[in-house]
Amino acid sequence: MNKNYNLLRKLQRSLMVATMVALGSLAVSCGDDEEDQDDNIAPIPTITSISPDSAEPGDDITITGTDLSDATSVTFNEVAAAAIVSNTATEIVATLPENASTGKVSVATAGGLAISEGDLTVIVIGAAVVESIEPISAQVGENIVITGIDMETVSSVKIGDVDATVVSTTATTAEVTVGEGTTYGAKTLTIVNEGGSTTTSVETTKFYVIQMIDEIYQETFDSENPDVIGMTGSADGEESTVHGVSTEVSEEATDLPPAIDGAFFHMEGFSSMEYSTSYMAQLGLRTQDVGTFADFFGDAIAAEDVYFNIQINFGELPEGYATSEDAADILVGLRIRFETDDYEWTPTMKEIHDLGFEADENGWYNLSVPATLFDDDAAIGTFAFKDMKRYAVAQRRNYGAGTALPLSTAGGGVHATLSFDNVSISLGGPLSY
Repeated sequence: MNKNYNLLRKLQRSLMVATMVALGSLAVSCGDDEEDQDDNIAPIPTITSISPDSAEPGDDITITGTDLSDATSVTFNEVAAAAIVSNTATEIVATLPENASTGKVSVATAGGLAISEGDLTVIVIGAAVVESIEPISAQVGENIVITGIDMETVSSVKIGDVDATVVSTTATTAEVTVGEGTTYGAKTLTIVNEGGSTTTSVETTKFYVIQMIDEIYQETFDSENPDVIGMTGSADGEESTVHGVSTEVSEEATDLPPAIDGAFFHMEGFSSMEYSTSYMAQLGLRTQDVGTFADFFGDAIAAEDVYFNIQINFGELPEGYATSEDAADILVGLRIRFETDDYEWTPTMKEIHDLGFEADENGWYNLSVPATLFDDDAAIGTFAFKDMKRYAVAQRRNYGAGTALPLSTAGGGVHATLSFDNVSISLGGPLSY
């Protein structure tokens, strides 16, 4: 019995050792397989630059990036390269094919697809060369003028993928009408003349098809019909001394600027940041019911497609205020109001200039700013734009007389003015004034 027992124990030990060896071998084998699999996964390629960024068919294009080895294809706006001249991990030289058009450059490898951030502009000898488009935005049915070279024989123009109507041409210009059915947003123009076809890039040649909010909600201050004006406002009794349409307050106002386009709205008074958060006066559309603007905005409008447009004059500012980099030194509050909250943009003069806006000789600025710049109590995306109730303008300044009332020059107050005109909202791009 002891003999059998000892034999059984030896057999169990042998089986345990064999099992452990087998499991160990399996683990090593699996680990090796996993490492081999990791080693065999090709990295995803990237494109960091293309040079040159404009070229003619037949030219060689240098594509720089990472993990570009063994490219399976190179395409120019989805047209295959005429040839891949050379290919390393960081650079590909490929030949632009005869039927290429302006657009993105892409490289495919076993690891995936890389697409250039910018467009390659394809130049066709004899085709029209676009130098500018004016205005840079237009609605369906409006005319634009394309300026460039070899325009006289232009026979057709597409804006996006919709035909425009060619109105007239000269050696350097083509005037066209934005076609019915053209959707809003940044658009390419494809222009055909006797020499061939050329397509603009939305990155280098800016043009937008826009849609404007209904005229009854565009504030011009020139109508005598209160139903058309549709604006109501309020003033801080301690601060605002003048608040109204320029034609009605001209005798009271001390700092009324020259009109930019007929009547405008004017506010002036004494700024007091500490007393009322610089809330001198405001003007805004009467509150509308939710759904009033639903047809205009649609169901899936994005914040980057919404633009607040206004012609505005900030008047004379205290020394140093116009160049201040202090984020608190704001000029105005532009608002988009919803059921319970606002989006608001409160820029400094530096911010306005950094965006490329400049005043005319009388101090007027033509602003057209995307709703992505607006924030405050509500974050972009909290509300659907079709639920907008109104948009408004409030005078806000970070200077004044503190809490000493009544506010006046004698009490150390700083007089502030704000004038504005032609307030509207556009979809798809900035308004061209």
